[in-house]
Amino acid sequence: MVPSLVAPAVATAAAGCHGNACEGRSPKATGCGSDAQTIPGTVTHPGSGLHPQVWLRYSKQCDAVWAQGEESNGWTIRVQLDGGASYDAPTVPSGSAFTSMVGAGHRHRVGVLDADGRWSYGAWRKGGI
Repeated sequence: MVPSLVAPAVATAAAGCHGNACEGRSPKATGCGSDAQTIPGTVTHPGSGLHPQVWLRYSKQCDAVWAQGEESNGWTIRVQLDGGASYDAPTVPSGSAFTSMVGAGHRHRVGVLDADGRWSYGAWRKGGI
């Protein structure tokens, strides 16, 4: 008997967009969230106390980023392009909130809007991890 040279098929999630084509789209609906990683050093939170944390998530297969926040109510998180669009999402008391995506090839940052109407932002960055 001759051994088979055909490898078994491996199911992979097909990304629904890539790079700039992801702008304004949902990481969940496009499948981009399936390989998402938190970019180190991107956690942003204003002041102290019961403030939400927001961090930048990156999908290598989609080459896109978005803001994500956890378990907080009444705040707004944002991913912002330098000189371009911003995408916001309200936080929720339980579970994750996330913004629409932007292409990772442009300068971007994450932010959070506090209860007094002030934005706090992380540093500008370009690219993924």
